Amino acid sequence: MKTKKQVIKEHQDYSVLINAVINRVGMDSIETINGHGMACGFPGFVYYSDTHAFAMRHRKLIIQLLEEEADSFGEDVVSMICNFGIFRNSPADSDDKKQIYRYLGESSCEQSRITNVMAWFAAEEVCHWFDD
Repeated sequence: MKTKKQVIKEHQDYSVLINAVINRVGMDSIETINGHGMACGFPGFVYYSDTHAFAMRHRKLIIQLLEEEADSFGEDVVSMICNFGIFRNSPADSDDKKQIYRYLGESSCEQSRITNVMAWFAAEEVCHWFDD
């Protein structure tokens, strides 16, 4: 597993996000997160109030990360997010999709499972960077 210093060096644009994730979950949780995902429950990522605050505080970096990931898959951000497990069976005109657009385009967004998923996405991506 890479050190925090190595990961920050490789992903300098995301140093704030890396520190924020690791400060909440700790280095000891990285392997568990990589193996099982955030749904297992980790400090600061359990309650909607916590994940909403995290997703809104780090919104610009999360959107940047979403855009990079979507680009690497050759699709747009909303389509990529709509393929996340929790949204896979949602209708195309669902409230979830409207909330995704709000998160991506506005400075305010209601506390919801969208902001929860955005926080979990960021945490899981950061933890993946620690893999060798």
